[in-house]
Amino acid sequence: MKVDLAVIKEQEGADTGAYPPEWPKTAKKVKEANGWKCERCGRPNDYENGYTLTVHHLDGNKWNLELWNLAALCQRCHLSVQGTVDFYTDTLSGVHREWMAKHIQAYNEWAKLNGKLPLKLTRIIPNRANYAYPKARIITYLPESKE
Repeated sequence: MKVDLAVIKEQEGADTGAYPPEWPKTAKKVKEANGWKCERCGRPNDYENGYTLTVHHLDGNKWNLELWNLAALCQRCHLSVQGTVDFYTDTLSGVHREWMAKHIQAYNEWAKLNGKLPLKLTRIIPNRANYAYPKARIITYLPESKE
């Protein structure tokens, strides 16, 4: 039996204190809200073929569970975005793809209510039809048998 590694890692993160206790439920809610598809490339959750749906903290803060901060991304998009997209710095131009623009808009609504400065959003451009990924090795977690 194959198991969704993201679900295991989300629970493990909550159990070890690396993430808030409500992280597994919050991550599931974010995935459900996005129809179990990657916001960036549109691929459905398919952990058996290397497209495990994960949730990325756009500001890098694992304890920030504001919905504007959480993006449902397949593992490949997550790895592509993490470390290369700085939520606050990358908003300086104000030009964003659709998937990111919705997070900027939600952040700006939150910022207004919380006395924070809004982020720049001057133009929204369509998401790409596809993203090029290097050949990825598919890692599947198989639970140990209890024999």
